Amino acid sequence: MALTKETVVDKIEVLESNAIQVRSCIRVLEDGEVLSSSYHRHVLQPGDDLTNEDPRVAAIATATWQLIPTPEPAVVDNDTTEFEEAVVDSGDTTEPDGGDV
Repeated sequence: MALTKETVVDKIEVLESNAIQVRSCIRVLEDGEVLSSSYHRHVLQPGDDLTNEDPRVAAIATATWQLIPTPEPAVVDNDTTEFEEAVVDSGDTTEPDGGDV
């Protein structure tokens, strides 16, 4: 009559927000038969440390988070030629500071 306790990750879910939801089952066994079980859940967000996670959780999180597109940096066009030409073409004779040309 040996009592043992085991913890297993029994559910790994990828949520729409790219978070990974992990459910662990904690079981108390007597001679291999489950006497009691309870659950614990935790959520991982992209960029979280996966060092202490179950290898299957780490693999799924890594694969999922690699698919998240990296936002492109904004491109700023410092070419004001179009604006200057539009002002000249419009016949506007006022300076940008409000004074006359």
